[in-house]
Parts: sequence; C-alpha cells; structure tokens
Amino acid sequence: MIALEKFNCTVGGTTIHDDVFDLRYGELLHGNSVKGFFPKPNWGIIRTGYYTNGRISHFYQRFLSKTSCLAYNTSLLYQVMKKYKTIVYVNFAPYENAGKILDYLTSRFDTVLAFSFKFHSVTRQRYSDLLTVYTNGRKIKEYPLIHAPVLSTLTFFLLPLRSLLICIQIIYYLLRLRSIYAPYHIYFTVNAFTAYIGNVLRSYGVVQKAIFWVWDYYPPNHKNHIVRMMRWIYWQFDKHAGLMADKTVFLNDRLVTLRKDIHILPQDKSYPIVPIGTDPVNSILPKFRLPLKLVFFGVVKKSHGLDLVFDHDKELCRLFGETELHVIGGGPDFTHYRKRAIHSPLKTHFYGYVKKENTIRNIISKCHIGLAPYVPEESNVSYYSDPSKIKAYLSLGVPVITTNVFTFSKKISKSKSGVVINFYHPIEYISAVQTIVNNFSRYQKNAFSLSKQYLYTRIYPELFSDV
Repeated sequence: MIALEKFNCTVGGTTIHDDVFDLRYGELLHGNSVKGFFPKPNWGIIRTGYYTNGRISHFYQRFLSKTSCLAYNTSLLYQVMKKYKTIVYVNFAPYENAGKILDYLTSRFDTVLAFSFKFHSVTRQRYSDLLTVYTNGRKIKEYPLIHAPVLSTLTFFLLPLRSLLICIQIIYYLLRLRSIYAPYHIYFTVNAFTAYIGNVLRSYGVVQKAIFWVWDYYPPNHKNHIVRMMRWIYWQFDKHAGLMADKTVFLNDRLVTLRKDIHILPQDKSYPIVPIGTDPVNSILPKFRLPLKLVFFGVVKKSHGLDLVFDHDKELCRLFGETELHVIGGGPDFTHYRKRAIHSPLKTHFYGYVKKENTIRNIISKCHIGLAPYVPEESNVSYYSDPSKIKAYLSLGVPVITTNVFTFSKKISKSKSGVVINFYHPIEYISAVQTIVNNFSRYQKNAFSLSKQYLYTRIYPELFSDV
C-alpha cells in the first residue's frame, strides 16, 4: 500500500449542495484535478479508496460537502465520468462474462442490452437463450429468446438455420425496444457473424457505432466435411466484419498476424490488443493439504483435453492417494466424461453449467490445480484464442497445467505460475502435478501475481476509447 494524501477540490466549477454521487463509474488519469464531474441527483453514495497496483481497492463511503469533495491524491487521480451511453452486447453462453466483461459493461454504461445465445449444450434449461436488460448496473428485465434444440450430431449441419434465427431475434428486439432504450450508442460483440449483423444495423441507423472484439479464428481444415464447410461460410463473414466495424480489437497478436499474412488486413495498419481480463481476489488460500483437488472449468468437449486426466487417473491416485476432480460446465461431451468417471478412481464431481459466478469462484478457490490440457490439433480453435478458464484460475491464485496451444502459455512458463506440458507425452502431466505440489506455495503466489497484470478494469477501457 502506498502513501496517500488528502486534498480538497472544487467539482466542475459548480456549487454542490448536499447531493450524493457515485464514483464507481470513473476512470483513472494523470493530472492534478478532478474534471468532468457534474451534479446529478440520486446517483447514490460517493466511494473513494486506496490506490494500489493500478486499481482502486477497499472502497468505503463518504459524502460531498457543499462546494468541494474529499478525495485521495496519488500520481493518478480518480476521474469521475457521467454515464450516458447505451450498449448492445452480443455473446454466446457460457462466455457472456468471461474475464468480467459483462460486469465491466454494466458498470460503465447506463443501459446494457445483453444477448446471450447458446451454441453448445451447456445447460438443460428450457430458455437458455436470453436478452437481459441492465440499467445502472441492475438487472431489470429478461426476454427469453427462441432456441432451436438439435442433436449434437446435427449442430453444424443446422448452423445456418440457427444463425438466421439469431439474426432475426437481434433485429426484432432492437426495433421492438427502440422506443424505450434507444438511441443505441454502441453495438459490441466478439463473434464475426454477429459483428456483421451489427455493421448492417449501423448502416441502417439502428445503432450508432459497431465494435468487434475478435476472439477467434476457425481454421477451415477439419476432418469432418460439414464442419469444414460451415467454417468456410463463417470465414466469409469474418473477412468483412473487422474491416467494416468502427473499431476492431484483437485478443492477441496471433489473430492479427494471421489476417495480415493472408492479406485480409492491411500490413501497415496497427490494431489494439486487449486480452481477456482477470479479477484477482484480495487474498489467496493457505498452503497445500491433501486430498489433492483438481478443477476443470469451461465447455466440456474432447478438444479441451480431459481424456488426458482420466487416462492417467490410476497413476495419479497411486502417488497422492484419494484425489478429487471438479468439473464445472456442460458441453457436447459431458455424457462421455460422466461415463468415464464411473470407472475411474478419481472422486469426480460434475456440477454442470453453473450460472452464479460466486459459486464458480468458490469451487475453484478450494482446488489446488486448474486444468487446461487443450489438444494441440491444427484444427483446434483454441490455438488462436485467449484462455478465459486459465485467467479464472489465476485470479484465484490457482496454479495451472496447460499445453502449448495459446500464446499465453509462454507467460505461464516464464512466470512459473503453472506448468506447460506436451499433450502427446503423458508422463509430463504426472510430472507437472508433482512439480506444483512440491512447490505449491511458490506456484500459488506466482499465479496470483500474474493475474494482477491483466486486471480487467485497467485493460478494458481500451475497447471503447476513441469511439
């Protein structure tokens, strides 16, 4: 904690009476005064706090005086900004709040219309597709969306029909709710097809600006010819979505380099990089104690590598005795792993799709090692993505075992916040578990330290700057 000093400041040159304001939606800047703070009745409670490591922490409440406010000054000041914008946010379950992005949006914008569509079968709820409306950070309305349930074997075959349904519903609800929530200042999404929809809506004046945060690339090479064809169709939208958007942001350099190499993006233009953010806890749990607890969080499918864990379960239990495996999430191969667990010595807990984030964090925080053993296949989408599950583990000080699929794997190795293994050398998996267990305190601290470098409140403002 660094030393702080108090100072008095006038507020926007305006006489402030005993109104109460809310500082939660401010941003940090260099300078020596508080700017852009205008009185607005009934904003709530003013909050200030300590500034440490690039974040505001340990908030507590204070009231404004008539003509000045009490604040805390370091080299960075907390700038209060009036919230005024409405944003349309489109994503797919279970990634709506990956890296706390939805939490950031609901704290930064007056109104958020959040569309959540289901691609994989992550939940058995009848209405898993939802439009949720948030105002001033509070959920005020939910609209169930139509979802066409299909067998997992037909998922890709019927993808054009499901995509059309998504398109129709986005347009329908934005037009239907226009009189209540418009103008829609920003349309924000992470998917090429839904980004293309946003660009079209902007051209017709339904939304004002379109932002595409590029999360993925689907390699066209795949052993299944139907999947290969669907990826080719998706790529046609992907090629144009980023060029047409008002702002295009990428998760990592690999996504930018790929598009420049195939001449989709101009070679001489630079693009902002914003990775998945983290939300580090205030403190991490104590030292390692048996039984060993492993955790897997995310979509349950074979390309995420859980078979590696079950293939070597007996050896792991022989070394560590009773061992627990906690699987949080649903997906196309959920039943496959339930069956494997029946014959495994691992004490496996399947939670299915868990919507409450506090529940997820509570489960992960009680485990010792986070698993992300992605299969390094050429057609694996994860190669071009950013590991939201790994960021979730690190935020809770949980060391990671992963494979060299992500560019982020280099950060894991260099920081010693986990162990990167060769998926095709299974002995490395057992060795990685032993390495972390034998040096648990060090790996735990390193994981927590790495997570603080990606604090979401510090990196997400770039998504919406200059728009």
